[in-house]
Amino acid sequence: MPRIAVSANSLVDYSSDRWRLIQVDGPAKPKLVVEAKTGLPFRYNGYFAVSRDLPESGEILQADLGQVVLGWSNESSSWQLGLTLSPEISLARSSRWFELLRLTDANADAREAVAIQLGTALANTLGIPFASTASAAIKPEPEPEPIALEPLPLDLGLWRLARGIEGELRLERSKRWLRAKQRQFVWYGLLVVVYLWVSFATLTSELGLPIAGTLIPNPAWLPYLGIAVAVLLLLAIARLVWIILHEPNSIIINPYEKTISAARGNRQMWKVSAGGVQSIYASELIKKRGRKPTVLHGEINVHLLDGRFMPILVDTEKIVDALLIGRDPRAEKERSTDVHVLEPDAVSTALQAAALHIGVCLGELPVWYDRRLK
Repeated sequence: MPRIAVSANSLVDYSSDRWRLIQVDGPAKPKLVVEAKTGLPFRYNGYFAVSRDLPESGEILQADLGQVVLGWSNESSSWQLGLTLSPEISLARSSRWFELLRLTDANADAREAVAIQLGTALANTLGIPFASTASAAIKPEPEPEPIALEPLPLDLGLWRLARGIEGELRLERSKRWLRAKQRQFVWYGLLVVVYLWVSFATLTSELGLPIAGTLIPNPAWLPYLGIAVAVLLLLAIARLVWIILHEPNSIIINPYEKTISAARGNRQMWKVSAGGVQSIYASELIKKRGRKPTVLHGEINVHLLDGRFMPILVDTEKIVDALLIGRDPRAEKERSTDVHVLEPDAVSTALQAAALHIGVCLGELPVWYDRRLK
């Protein structure tokens, strides 16, 4: 998927059926400003609606779009890309045209080629004409050859990403997770028995309680504190049981339906359509010191159109030397810690590679990488 920076804080990414304008502001979360999809209304956020005097609903039907227009502005010395609207909407806002973006550069010819490329892609996505005052001699740059993704399967620690029988992607949770929860269950159960036995034995015994060496003002409270601890442990056991019964053990990414669904066995837990997702986020907490990067915590989230983040994978297992084969540890140490677009040639861990696979599977959604140090 081509991604083109159109200013210091915004970029455009597009594919055969999708065109997006995204605001990027340093460490802040990227914001989806404009989205066009083939066969769906043209969508934009609240700020864009106010700044362009567009309908507050946040969308315009494709039937109300006229054409994509590209022209040169002498006043701002920039190429301006915009859209024309139907007479009904135009009358309400006293203008038939609105600006999508502008490209300003000392090299006007280079910006012109990029503007043609973006305008052509948007017109193709919306299925409307493209009108341009740009020079016909300048051709849009050809799309670069896609970089191959890391081969599957991928071991992500407590999860494993592989291709399913019907071509879908499947994230399967390792059985080690369940065994760890079961060990916790047994350990908590033994502690409950010990605390209750000691507490009730103390209450029914004629042995005297200690009068010194305790941190509580009244030693007679000790048996009751033991019972309270046992109750808390029982609550922890109940929470463990709930987690074991309700946490999904597989995530299915369907490339045909463009959906993400979670299942436990044959029971579906939830399902999300890619139409409601604006991007994929891969987040990693990296140990700052050490010769080779160690991942302390990893997540893959989907960024929904309403701004919420929904986790689809959380891996708390510590992964020592998390780099994929052939990656340079020194270059990884110098990697920036802000949120930035994750490109295939910048992937360094299995979690990052998995996020890219998911983004491609859902229709080449943009993938962002959030790297943090501890």
